Amino acid sequence: MAPLTEPIIIVGGGTFGTSTAYHLAKKGYTNVIVLDRFPVPSFEAAGNDINKIIRTEYPEPLYTKLASDAREIWSDPKGLFSGLYHPSGWIIAVGEKSKAFIDGSIRTAHAMGVAPPSLVSTDEIHKQWPEMNGDFEGWQSYWSPNAAWVDARQGLVRMAQEAMKSGVKYISGGSGHAMQLLYDENHACIGVKCADGSTYFASQIVLAAGAAAGGLLDLQGQIVAHGHTIGHIQLTPEEVEKYKNMPIIDHLEGGILFPPQEDGIMKIGAIHFVTNYAPLLNGISLPRYRSDNPRDGIPQEIEARLRKWMESFVPDLAHREWFETRICWDGDMPDYNFLITPHPSHKNLKIAIGGSAHGFKFLPVLGKYIVEMMEGSLDPTIAQKWKWRPGVAPADHTTNPHREVSLDLNALPGWGKPVKSAL
Repeated sequence: MAPLTEPIIIVGGGTFGTSTAYHLAKKGYTNVIVLDRFPVPSFEAAGNDINKIIRTEYPEPLYTKLASDAREIWSDPKGLFSGLYHPSGWIIAVGEKSKAFIDGSIRTAHAMGVAPPSLVSTDEIHKQWPEMNGDFEGWQSYWSPNAAWVDARQGLVRMAQEAMKSGVKYISGGSGHAMQLLYDENHACIGVKCADGSTYFASQIVLAAGAAAGGLLDLQGQIVAHGHTIGHIQLTPEEVEKYKNMPIIDHLEGGILFPPQEDGIMKIGAIHFVTNYAPLLNGISLPRYRSDNPRDGIPQEIEARLRKWMESFVPDLAHREWFETRICWDGDMPDYNFLITPHPSHKNLKIAIGGSAHGFKFLPVLGKYIVEMMEGSLDPTIAQKWKWRPGVAPADHTTNPHREVSLDLNALPGWGKPVKSAL
């Protein structure tokens, strides 16, 4: 194992980078730097969101275990994330394309001794939550009381602050905006060059730049930057009272709706994703960030699908005006597994990306496994799933809960303009 004083650079202060920094500090490493264009919480990080789902429904036992372990930490009333965990339960609904995912999740839950979701009828939903008065046409619904939502942004902030208390240094702005990985004559990665010309050198460099990682390293087609459309509506105090006890709704072919927060904000997310294969991006999809494109809204086609879906269960809210929208970018792997591995050709370079729209719930525990990868002690079975794997087959209908075909922004009216990518 490398000495605890060795210099380590983490490129990216989102979910993977923050968890890595925290667990390195927790393990006693004393010379850790996190580089990010933005201060904590990184403005464009996928995890910098008002809320995220905590759930254990997975066909893959590994993620059921990791999610169960993470949930124990999220829900600890005396722990780091005290007060951020809201046990609302959730209704997970499927159609024909996504039914295999829930069937596999139920089998895994039984095998691991975890409470599985159970079928619930539309009549039962209406009786329990009369505020959801739509017809639920085409839904096959399952109820799980074990799911929750967390204040995601505050979770990132608390973990980063704890890392900084233990000596981790965060650098942002031009001095933290990574533009280039640096290599020696033997192709070993030795450092990072940033937007203002600052350079940093280290014994290990951890690339945790999420959806933007393809702008720094040839990932050989493994990561695709997908944009996830999000809209927020503002409820009145009376509406908050009306909807406050509803569960999370996650229709794997329709969208995701969260209960309102105390401030009356309700978040709605689409499961119809976008890519950004702009001609100037060398044939890869990279994020089109709102910080570089402040006038961007959300694609009209996806908004129309989202509102039609809302009509099926909360028609009273389906056409409310957005007061804020966002395209949240994440780096997705074809097989839905993470990419947490040493680079096969560049010594000292470690990869920690591939959240694939399900990584945030693991924030409390993910860095533990990334540190084990860095130290060479990661369980071989897990390492095999997370290894460098160009050409890996896409996830089948059992593993991937969202099998909708993505739209490319450059094929949509008003979206095909060159943009600067941020890290």
